[in-house]
Amino acid sequence: MSLRTLLIWCIIAGFLGGGALLLRQQHAESARSQPVERAGLQFDPASIVSLELGTSDLRVVIERSETQIDEWTGTWSSGAGTQSWGVSPTRVRGALRTLATTRVRLSENRLVDSEGGIRLSSRDGSVISVSFGTDRAGGRSPIRLEQRDESGAIERVLDGWVESQILDAFTFGNALDWRDPKLMNIALSSVQNIRVSAGEHMMQAELIGTRWMITEPFSLHADRDRVESLIRTMTMMEASDFIDTPIDEATTGLGAPIAKIDIETEDHAYSISLGQQADLSAEQLYAKFSRDGLDTVITVPVASLSKLTAYPDAYIASIAQPNAQTSVSALRVLGRDDVVRFESVRDQGEWQVAGSRVDTITKDAIGRLITLLSSTEATAARVIGPETAFPRVIAGVALVDRQGEILGSYDIALEQTDEGISLLVAQPLDEGRRVVWAYVGENAQATATWLTLSAGRPVSSN
Repeated sequence: MSLRTLLIWCIIAGFLGGGALLLRQQHAESARSQPVERAGLQFDPASIVSLELGTSDLRVVIERSETQIDEWTGTWSSGAGTQSWGVSPTRVRGALRTLATTRVRLSENRLVDSEGGIRLSSRDGSVISVSFGTDRAGGRSPIRLEQRDESGAIERVLDGWVESQILDAFTFGNALDWRDPKLMNIALSSVQNIRVSAGEHMMQAELIGTRWMITEPFSLHADRDRVESLIRTMTMMEASDFIDTPIDEATTGLGAPIAKIDIETEDHAYSISLGQQADLSAEQLYAKFSRDGLDTVITVPVASLSKLTAYPDAYIASIAQPNAQTSVSALRVLGRDDVVRFESVRDQGEWQVAGSRVDTITKDAIGRLITLLSSTEATAARVIGPETAFPRVIAGVALVDRQGEILGSYDIALEQTDEGISLLVAQPLDEGRRVVWAYVGENAQATATWLTLSAGRPVSSN
């Protein structure tokens, strides 16, 4: 480059720099010289359904739930990807109140030509857009506000200055602090499905009608309290920290998580994968939280996971046939050869055999058996495989509803334990497995005696 060309470029650079300085001075002088006139943004924070801020490279969208008035979800998009997270209602309310009460020092001139900044959408379809410049004179930043009605027509335009610190709160980085540490802001009653897995163990439960059912690895009534306790454990879990910088899976252990929990509600799907310890004291674990497929790496307290188990036996209902007390219309007792040896039908509240009302002893025995199966909690419940020996069956029992459908079919056996004789009620599952409930006490022993006698009756006898 020749000396002449270099001098020309220096002159041009000086001219441009001087122009920028002059423009800054003009903004500052304009702000000082004009009569102080201020105006508010004029919107109701309660009417806002979404808040967008940032640029195309770093963008945040905060949206109000359609069903919960004070529930918000944020989506942060950047070069590192996109994450979705629940937003603290308190932080959103505070931010909206700040904007709603902000006073703009008006200017007669348009000070901002760029787009981007803050966009507020109201429930009625109206939109407020606030664009702001990077020039800060006297602690103020120039802005341009446009308010449009639901049709998109401009209703109001403001140009002026606001305190720079107000706009500083509405940046991508600061909006990350709005995230609610709570992972899921959902009601227990909205959960439809939950699945927990760890190593070779896995359990999935679904809400079918009003009852929780274990659907994997077998189909069986679930214990409502235990399933709901699992759901509460997960919905109450909070993030200790958010990992917003790239971190490899070798460090987090999330490439091969030690456990994973999936939860489905009426509207959303969540999952939590648990990785390696995140601190030397082993009080925190790395975790990956996903909401509708968008992932965020966090840390969670180990203490919050103390009651978590993927062992399916832990969720089996302790009652063999829950809520069947009034549904049973017939009872069958089978011998060890699976032939019906005793059958009784309930007609207008009375138990009958071959059309005749049963005697008091038989009536009490039937009631005791049905109560045992339908409303008595077992002392233990477990699933055993075909390789596990099962005591000799003394009888079979089938409970039948009004339509003739089998409510439950069970094998009955006795087992000697340190506490005495235990009555075992076994229900067949798939792949040769069976679930076994154990009962002890006088009612269990009396039931075992009656079933032994009933199963031993001649086939022709009723």
